[in-house]
Amino acid sequence: MKEITRREFLSATAGALLSLPRAELFVGKEGEPKTTECPIFYFHEIWSSLNFNRFVMALLEEGFHPIRLSSLVTFLDTGEKRWPENKNPFIITFDDGLLTQKLNALPFLRERKIPAVFAVMPQWRGDGVHRYMTNNDFKELTELGMEVICHTFNHPNLPRLRLVNPGAWESEIIESKRALEDIIGRPVEFFCYPYGAYDRATIEVVPQYYKAALSTRAGTTQRSNELSILPRARKS
Repeated sequence: MKEITRREFLSATAGALLSLPRAELFVGKEGEPKTTECPIFYFHEIWSSLNFNRFVMALLEEGFHPIRLSSLVTFLDTGEKRWPENKNPFIITFDDGLLTQKLNALPFLRERKIPAVFAVMPQWRGDGVHRYMTNNDFKELTELGMEVICHTFNHPNLPRLRLVNPGAWESEIIESKRALEDIIGRPVEFFCYPYGAYDRATIEVVPQYYKAALSTRAGTTQRSNELSILPRARKS
């Protein structure tokens, strides 16, 4: 198989979302699905530590409370709430494992003891354009208490890849999880779709290996019958 670089995929359409009605795609649990308001913010490059710090501080001053992705998923699955009743939860996520996330955001997060989610590509060799974290960085993030989740090997548009190479498509979802687990030495329970792109086949496979997955659908309401396409709000 010819190796597909992230640069090559950047020319692909990022918004390849399946257009079928939501009710047709997702079968909820018995009764009404559990819901909660919890904005999941996502970032790419963090060029300014000052701007990032100000954004998070504003949330804290407005009464928001940072939580782990695992805490949100636990609530949606069991109803167990792991954050203060009088606080509004929010989650910070970073896509692509970019080095500026570690250099310009991690120090503030550690200082304030704020959890964050890093969606990374294990064994990624880079694209010659951006600077990326390494496998050693992923392990360090885990040891610092951050949640490191899978973002495939090569950042492909998964629906497009499935059409041309089903074996590679499966590997990007499944084998990348195993590779990342070997690197960080812990189970990897969550997934993040490159470009936010998925199709019916993809969202049927992902829940077999992950408890939840992050999409790029805009929204702040999290629902228990949408664990495979949790919506987020883009910040950079």
